[in-house]
Amino acid sequence: MEHSNLHPKFSDQEGFTLIEVMISITILSFISYATFRMVNTNTDTKDRVVKEDRQTVQTLTAIGRLDTDISQIYNPLFASSKLAPTANGSSSDIYADNTSNANGAFDGKANTGALIPQFKSEDKSTIIFLTLANRRKMADTKESRFAWVKYSMRSMEPDPDNPDDKTAGLYELVRQTIATDIFNPTQDWSKPKFQVVMERIKNLEFSFWDERSKKYTTSLQELNENKNLIRSLKVNITWIDDDNNEQKIEKAFRVLYPYFNTKQDDLATGAAGGAYGGGTQPPGTPNPNTPINPAEEEDD
Repeated sequence: MEHSNLHPKFSDQEGFTLIEVMISITILSFISYATFRMVNTNTDTKDRVVKEDRQTVQTLTAIGRLDTDISQIYNPLFASSKLAPTANGSSSDIYADNTSNANGAFDGKANTGALIPQFKSEDKSTIIFLTLANRRKMADTKESRFAWVKYSMRSMEPDPDNPDDKTAGLYELVRQTIATDIFNPTQDWSKPKFQVVMERIKNLEFSFWDERSKKYTTSLQELNENKNLIRSLKVNITWIDDDNNEQKIEKAFRVLYPYFNTKQDDLATGAAGGAYGGGTQPPGTPNPNTPINPAEEEDD
């Protein structure tokens, strides 16, 4: 009694019951689980976004590399006409023996004397051209802004140690350059190193703008005399992302060189000069005296 009288405030206090402790633990468990789910979801979202961003950056980098090279394609035919052959069919071109064939790097000369680089497309996924987009990397080397560029496809090698590797049957877009001795009439593409531009490609196709039909064609030979005078180029790419989903992109590129009508320039010079000389009308030049087909006029 004396002890109770000395500490009256402790006499009526009780501890937590077992049920209250279990309820508290249950509530704490739900809070912890919700927190874990939120953190785990945010982590998964971050990983997914990073993976998607990596794929997007790869695609944008590839498109940007193509745009830089194609937009600065060099050809003297953009401003001048092709040099006409002599009466006996020969040419005064010092590279005549090596440039007038499909395997040569050049296709004769322009009437200004400049060599005409050939634009080549061995198949729908390969192109070769001369560009001004080269960056000189070392001083005192035989390099300039000019460089031959080749884009082609190469099969991807699956990782034998990774059973989840799904790159079998897919390709990578590779880029090669020749920046030295660019006036050599022959090119050896077995020596330049490969630069991987884009991976996991299922299909890639280049097509070229035809000024006469006003549409893109996958056959460079259909351009006839304009096969080295590329004004616009389009690429269609189908690739497989890391989630094994098929993605597609279509992009058109335009050469940034100003447009000049060199055939009209030849007509204006007449006998005084021009690629065809003597006032001869270049082939393919529209004749104002030719009657217009009414059906074609309606289509236009």
